[in-house]
Amino acid sequence: MPFTPPIIQTKNLSFSYKEKTVLNNISVSISSGETWAVIGKNGAGKSTLIKCMAGLLPVQKESVFINGTDITRLKPRELARVIAYVPQAATLGLAPYTVFDFVMLGRFPYQGVMAIPNQDDERIVLEALRLADVENLGSRHLTTLSGGEMQRVFLAGAVAQQSKILLLDEPSTFLDPLHQVLMRKSLDRIHNEYGTVILTITHDANSAISQFGNILALNNGCLFFSGTTIDFKARCPSVLEEIFSIPFEQAQCVSSKRSIVVPGEMA
Repeated sequence: MPFTPPIIQTKNLSFSYKEKTVLNNISVSISSGETWAVIGKNGAGKSTLIKCMAGLLPVQKESVFINGTDITRLKPRELARVIAYVPQAATLGLAPYTVFDFVMLGRFPYQGVMAIPNQDDERIVLEALRLADVENLGSRHLTTLSGGEMQRVFLAGAVAQQSKILLLDEPSTFLDPLHQVLMRKSLDRIHNEYGTVILTITHDANSAISQFGNILALNNGCLFFSGTTIDFKARCPSVLEEIFSIPFEQAQCVSSKRSIVVPGEMA
């Protein structure tokens, strides 16, 4: 069989902000169809890592590869057709767009100089709204949305890019339980229907363990764990204690009989 390169790969990726090293020799390979949770303490380098993968931060040559191609060789439109990045919506200012028009911006990599949408663009935007469960918000203005609605609109904009890689920076942060569930179901639909590779930063250890097939853990800018969730769970709770520097305990949910991890009492 011919060799198929990882859809996204880092090789000895390092990154510094001025004098401060944030990432140190990160090497990881992600294959088509996989889902990954990125975990670690605040300041571990999680957001920096996915921004480097998305081409939003300058990286050294031969350190980030998309489908075997050095990311530094890809033009912005080429990159946008392959990889989409969803920031925390709460961190961005709101432009005076309707939801439909905002999601249409995701079609920019495929449009001509005048960026005039055609019927295919409109069909794809409607499909993206469906997958993100915001069909009913199409005519609303961004400024009228709740945080949970806004985060899923940002997700729809990324889906409209039709890229095979989706990178998300803490998509459920600041969301209430209902909107966390809606976000999770939206990601499940996108992955199941499109086979999209999903890489999500999360601070919820139980979400990482139960909803993703693979775990990537950073500790002080270094790669601490990269592998399947099955292997990660086999090392719980001790592996979480090493990552977060606090004790963890395993608990059993009475209703579902599901095992979860919870922070233990600190001395």
